[in-house]
Amino acid sequence: MREGTSLTTLIGVLVAFTLIFAAFVCLAIVYNKAYRLKNESISILEKYEGATTKSLNIINNYLSKSGYNTKGACGVGEYGNTDLSNTTLELVTTSDKKYFYCLAENCTEGNCNLISSNNKIYYKFKLFFKFNLPYFSDLLIFTVSGETKKIRFFDLNQKLS
Repeated sequence: MREGTSLTTLIGVLVAFTLIFAAFVCLAIVYNKAYRLKNESISILEKYEGATTKSLNIINNYLSKSGYNTKGACGVGEYGNTDLSNTTLELVTTSDKKYFYCLAENCTEGNCNLISSNNKIYYKFKLFFKFNLPYFSDLLIFTVSGETKKIRFFDLNQKLS
């Protein structure tokens, strides 16, 4: 009987290890996709020199065509997008609402209303991804964030507000 118990324990350990390994692989695949989406979105912001209507439209199209549909909470003071078919970003005042992505703008001289050759604008971009397994629903929502390079600030249309 002793051999039967140890075989059952061994099979249980093997099943548990297989589930943990499968969860790790799923997490790595989902994180990789979110990281790629974030990097491409940042590249679009840099290419079109800011959060203009054109760049936000391209980002929204790219995310929706990629099958992105995860929402998360943005920080207060950031700008969030609630609808990928609309380029309007809204200022986040409470952390109750969920957004597809978040943007925050900063300027090197601290004042984003001052246009000068020394003042450069850069954006912090935040995207979300969820880790879910069958039968367990959405376990966790993670954030992937990044920052653009400093962009020459030459027009107030580059600003979010």
